[in-house]
Amino acid sequence: MSGNDLKLDQLEIMASDLRRKRSELFEHVNRWRDERDRINESARKMREEAIKHKEERDKINAQVAEVKNKLQPLYDQLDEKRKKLAGIEQQVQQGYRELPRKKRVERDLNTVEWEVMTTPTRELLDRERELELVERANTLRRRLSTFKKPPKRTEATMEATAEAKATEMNIRQIRDEMNTLREESQKHHESMLLLHRKADEEREKANQAHAKFVEYLGDVKKAEQELDDISLQVRGIRDGLRADDIKGERDKMAKVNARVEALRAEAQRKMAAGEKLSFDDLQFIYGGKAESDDDEEESPKSSPGSRAPSKQSF
Repeated sequence: MSGNDLKLDQLEIMASDLRRKRSELFEHVNRWRDERDRINESARKMREEAIKHKEERDKINAQVAEVKNKLQPLYDQLDEKRKKLAGIEQQVQQGYRELPRKKRVERDLNTVEWEVMTTPTRELLDRERELELVERANTLRRRLSTFKKPPKRTEATMEATAEAKATEMNIRQIRDEMNTLREESQKHHESMLLLHRKADEEREKANQAHAKFVEYLGDVKKAEQELDDISLQVRGIRDGLRADDIKGERDKMAKVNARVEALRAEAQRKMAAGEKLSFDDLQFIYGGKAESDDDEEESPKSSPGSRAPSKQSF
């Protein structure tokens, strides 16, 4: 076995090992590519789900805003009703403050009138005393007339209180509705944040898988480059062998041609010298056809039916 043949065998073994290694690397490439794509798909679904939670949260927040707009008119109504109730309560309190003074005036008037009725006639003969009592009674009556009759403040207070309570109840119901909506919105918001965090974690895993994919893909390219180098070496060796074969053939043909030229020159010399020429000499002189070494070494054979001798004299 020549050195080139041995080198070819070694290169074929190396190429076989590299092809096996490349096949194993491709398995890693496909595995990490599939893992990366699987994780990316998982992250994509998480983000889509997060978007749905965000949309639902925003929808609920819009409902909260609509409900909240209903509160301000109710707050205004409640403020008016509380002012009304405060005014009624103030009137009630004012009436209770005047009532004792009215009672005292009534009591004083009753006393004066009782004195007039119970005083003997002879004691009323004092004109000044009589005028005094009459004037005092008139004064008390005038003062008593200044006191207003107390309105039905209890009923008005109850009515105003009921109206305020009804408005407060409406406000409380709306606030409860808002709180329920806000709690639901908060749940969607937290779910959205959780999904985004998980998607970020999945993205990190996908990046790691992609790094592995790129790493093994680089190893595949290195193996393919090594295979290309080996293929070039093998091709070079084989091309060199073919070149050697061609060179050998060319050298052999050159030797044959040189021999034919020598024989032709010898035949021409014989003809010039008037020596007898053989059939082969005539072929070399007039045929112009070079024969191979095999033709030269073998004796010329007659074609079937011919009687041409190997050499013939003229």
